[in-house]
Amino acid sequence: MKNGIADRLGAALVPVLARWFIRFLRFTMRLTYVNFDGYRERLDRGGQIILAFWHGRLMMMPYSYPGRGITILVSRSKDGDLVSNTVKGFGIESVRGSTSSGWFAGVKGLLRSVKSGRDVAITPDGPRGPGMSARMGVVQIARATGLPIIPMSFGASKKKVFASWDSFLLPYPFSRGVFICGEPVYVSASAAEVEMEEKRREIEDTLNILTGRADSFFSAPRPLQPLDREG
Repeated sequence: MKNGIADRLGAALVPVLARWFIRFLRFTMRLTYVNFDGYRERLDRGGQIILAFWHGRLMMMPYSYPGRGITILVSRSKDGDLVSNTVKGFGIESVRGSTSSGWFAGVKGLLRSVKSGRDVAITPDGPRGPGMSARMGVVQIARATGLPIIPMSFGASKKKVFASWDSFLLPYPFSRGVFICGEPVYVSASAAEVEMEEKRREIEDTLNILTGRADSFFSAPRPLQPLDREG
């Protein structure tokens, strides 16, 4: 009985603490946004998108989205419970499912969200990896909806990268952070297997390039600086 109460208390408190910690990080960090003009313009016009980013860069992603409402696909697991309950505090809805469990239900939930006018977000390497390797799900959603996939990554000047399957990145307080947005990737409604695989590889390659740029952003020359916006 005591263990049950402690588990329920932990399940209720951890997402709240996680939300406030993320907000604390944002308050102390100086963020730079690279190549965001087209992304923002599309959202301002009411255009919908599929936001795609690696699982390990999830933590600060609520601050990459300036739109009206977004729904994220979250796994049916205890970790998924934590993510779902944490992002709820940022106004982000979630649907449950993954490529390993409940994928069909998750897809139906995302399609309902798109039909209601919301954007959607997917971690193409989640929930179990291999890390930084895209699965086909995000391409299938793009083909079904006609929405562009917007690749996104995040990096920080000072951070801890955990030895987990997704190399989870935790930025330090008072560090600098950068979001780098890639160009939209479109998938034709008539795309066959070969084209689907080409798009999957394009998403994977693009996310890895963006992640490499984000990781070296504060230590290497910055040719993208004219597009930077800070806040």
